[in-house]
Amino acid sequence: MKLIMVDDSLIELNLFAVECAEMPNFELVGMFHTAQEALDYVQAHQDVDFALLDIDMPVINGIELAARLRHIRKDIIIIFVTGHTEFAAEAIRQKADYVVFKPFDKEDVLDALERAQLMRPRQQKRLYCRTFDAFDMFIDGKPVRFRSHKAKELMALLVCYEGKNVSIHDIVDCLWDGDDTASVNTVGYRKAIKNLTDTLAEYDAASVIERTRGFCRLNADEVDSDYYQFLRGNLEMIAAFQGQFLSEYPWSEPYIGRMLDLKEKKLRAT
Repeated sequence: MKLIMVDDSLIELNLFAVECAEMPNFELVGMFHTAQEALDYVQAHQDVDFALLDIDMPVINGIELAARLRHIRKDIIIIFVTGHTEFAAEAIRQKADYVVFKPFDKEDVLDALERAQLMRPRQQKRLYCRTFDAFDMFIDGKPVRFRSHKAKELMALLVCYEGKNVSIHDIVDCLWDGDDTASVNTVGYRKAIKNLTDTLAEYDAASVIERTRGFCRLNADEVDSDYYQFLRGNLEMIAAFQGQFLSEYPWSEPYIGRMLDLKEKKLRAT
């Protein structure tokens, strides 16, 4: 788990840093004096799993910082550290995962880290999509067998849209190479979306796709992928990307240039 710590007096958190160094499941990737420094870091490295935050800080306090961090990454684990018991109620209202009170000892630290590990499974999605090179999808670690090639391609397109609405016109334009005829609109698209939703239903994952009149979208909160980890700044995925992305689908080519540019910027920043 990648961990950041934020406290305007970081000396208070040295005990946490020492214990994390001795636990192989934790990687301390940043210790920050201000909330803004932490926000800037997480915005650029969205693979941070766990934040340990002091509540009583100037300018942006820990409560507000937690809300902003969860805007960047919805499932980030938040544990507050405070010397003021009156802050506990507000921390709970903000759905803190745990609160540690100062002064704390080694047992308090180990308890907090153990709780963070127990919460880790909520960040692991049932559905994982592999996009580097050819497209494949896995549910509960097992490869998904799609009912048709177009259903699989439609799923890949929805992944690329990252949860945004995709119009039927855009789907037809990509999957049928601009053949915007009535027969494709009424038959091809309907068959592809039905095959996709039926496939997902077989795996008890129907909620992954949401449909409205003229549009459909991926519920991105239920999906992870090498592409999403790349966009969040996961250095392992950035290194793994070598210019191969959804290689069987011609419409994916514009993504490759943008990803190569992003990779270059990320590597320059590290």
